[in-house]
Amino acid sequence: MENTMNVKEATNAHDEHQNGLAVPEAKRVPKERTFHGDTFIDNYEWLRDKESQDVRDYVAAQNRYCEQRMAPLASLRKTLFDEFKSHVQETDMSVPTRMDGYWYFTRTKQGEQYAVQCRVPIRGADDWDPPTVEAGVPLDGEQVVFDTNAEAQGHDFFRVGGMDISKDGRWMLYGADTSGDERYDFRIRDLETGDELEERFEGIGGACFTPDAQWVLCAVGRRVASIRGDAPPRRYPRDR
Repeated sequence: MENTMNVKEATNAHDEHQNGLAVPEAKRVPKERTFHGDTFIDNYEWLRDKESQDVRDYVAAQNRYCEQRMAPLASLRKTLFDEFKSHVQETDMSVPTRMDGYWYFTRTKQGEQYAVQCRVPIRGADDWDPPTVEAGVPLDGEQVVFDTNAEAQGHDFFRVGGMDISKDGRWMLYGADTSGDERYDFRIRDLETGDELEERFEGIGGACFTPDAQWVLCAVGRRVASIRGDAPPRRYPRDR
């Protein structure tokens, strides 16, 4: 640890000497923690509290330091970004994939940040020839399953954490993270009406339907909402 700290201090001193920038230092607040029978001192436990003003001030200081330190590279960053972007066809689509009674594919549109999940019904049980999807040209019977751009409105951060659709194509289970902590809130949506069931599965890593779509399995246990036909949802106790 001593050698590591020496290198860190030397690096900070070099930054201040060369750039006149003071490197933000996280304060040490010793806190005793015990896990699996081992007790140790964590000097930075206080950083876990995202709502703390001290944490917010420290993160803001780090951001200011990064912006100042990287300012000389602003022109290069723009050049690289524009070059990468020039090689990407923004208005595009994916190759359709058949799942149960539908062909599923994604569309992207120039100027929009996220892809749109779409589908069209298969023409019959023996339909194994995917439809020809053209950029910007809707197909007959095409349905938007999930427009991430619309879902992301009003959020500073948005990430889809998984999606599952029942075999009959009616029910969609999807997870979304709006805080960036990689914990997702899962909901069940009726794709015929756009309505969502009251049942929620919050703060988990992933979830999926059982094959009959009567159960939802997730990492923290098992919960269920009855979505059998048009019957109202029923709640079942979570396994402990």
